[in-house]
Amino acid sequence: MNPQFGRFGGKAGLVLVALGLVTIGIAYNAVASQTALLAQLPYLVSGGLVGLSLVIVGAAVLVVNGAREDRALLEAKLDQLTEAVLASGGGVRTSALPSDVSGLVVAGTASYHVPGCRLVDGREQTQLLTPGEATGTGLKACRVCQPDNAATNVTVR
Repeated sequence: MNPQFGRFGGKAGLVLVALGLVTIGIAYNAVASQTALLAQLPYLVSGGLVGLSLVIVGAAVLVVNGAREDRALLEAKLDQLTEAVLASGGGVRTSALPSDVSGLVVAGTASYHVPGCRLVDGREQTQLLTPGEATGTGLKACRVCQPDNAATNVTVR
């Protein structure tokens, strides 16, 4: 696709729509001047359908040009956002859990669990605590994984 067409896409669409409307107007005047139905038909087909086609193609060019401009604007904003994130150091955390959770438990809503317990596995927002902190906040030990009796040397992958 020619990159120069992108600059003139909106103007070309408007010109096509205007030509289509002029063609329809000329066809209407020609049809109105004829009294016989068979004499009106060639003007109606040639002027009316060609004019309608020009209007449709012009409108399509306007829509495509608008989408192209919107996409270019969005890409520019995304480039600015990427540059801003990279300039700030790109401090994006990839994992909320440390690699070694020995001695820590996962706080649930009413109880605390070992990090590998199936009752808290897959939860997005979990908090790691020591067993003393968990009991201090009023949480009870899980009856399924029994974090007080289990060895909590679990390594998260």
